[in-house]
Amino acid sequence: MIKKKHIPAWKLDEVNQLIDLFKNHKNVVVIEVGRINDRQIQEMRKLLRDKAVIKMSKKNLQVRAIEQYKKESKKENLDEFANQIPGQAALCFTNLDVFELKNIFNENEWMVAAKPNEITPVDIWVPAGDTGLPTGQVISELNMTLRLPTKIQNDTIWIREDTRTHKAGDLVEVKQAAVLKKLGITPIESLIRILFAWSDGELLPEEILYMNLEQFRKDVISAYFSAQSLALDLGIVDQETFAPLAQKAHRQALALLFDMPVYIEDLRDEYIRKATSNALILNAMILGEGTQIPSKEIKESKEEEEKEEEEESVGIGGLFG
Repeated sequence: MIKKKHIPAWKLDEVNQLIDLFKNHKNVVVIEVGRINDRQIQEMRKLLRDKAVIKMSKKNLQVRAIEQYKKESKKENLDEFANQIPGQAALCFTNLDVFELKNIFNENEWMVAAKPNEITPVDIWVPAGDTGLPTGQVISELNMTLRLPTKIQNDTIWIREDTRTHKAGDLVEVKQAAVLKKLGITPIESLIRILFAWSDGELLPEEILYMNLEQFRKDVISAYFSAQSLALDLGIVDQETFAPLAQKAHRQALALLFDMPVYIEDLRDEYIRKATSNALILNAMILGEGTQIPSKEIKESKEEEEKEEEEESVGIGGLFG
């Protein structure tokens, strides 16, 4: 007879805690913890108190909790959510909007030490001044490992001048990282970054969460006007094209009318405006480009153009409220 495998009580408690967190929060984000330190996590927990819960657990326990929660809740995309969790990840449970949580993470940046055996993304400098380190074997570490110009003053080691130990793209060796940490050098910017999120059944990938919203807005506006221009060229009539098509038809009808030997009393102002425009053009052609168009005509022309532009741009306003 095969004995049933005993599951430690602490694992069961951990899974139950995760399930309760899923039940009490509509949004869950996945944070990779391999590139952030414990101090960052602790500080962020304090900052998010009563707003979010950051829970560090083993992946197999996270997956087990998600499977059980799926059976109870019948929520969508939980299998895909579980499959995408990397080996080292924390789950952050919140009822805040996911984008609001992302902004909180982005607004709280830490400067951390360079990690051993990793490429530094920035130049690393050791500033001149008192290191606070006592004389002894450490001075050889500074000289040999980082090639720092040192001197002894008041029984402590001083750096004689600002010194760049690494350029961006250089590998930080294990011994070098240890000495830099001993000196308190923290050149690397570190942010808590969301890998992806689950929002009440919907999966939000990283590229959506960190999308440039201003550029997205510009792209949507550009696409809108391109689509409208194409629809106008094809003569497609809908809610967005009706007004500009009607204006275009009106202008074309007037142009055709002016070419015909007829006079319609109701359009007297249009005849006057057209005659004035033609007279001004002839005047400019005969007397030269310096001829000034009367300010009244300029004002009326601008008002007409602004009115048409305002009418044509009504559609795009509905896209962004």
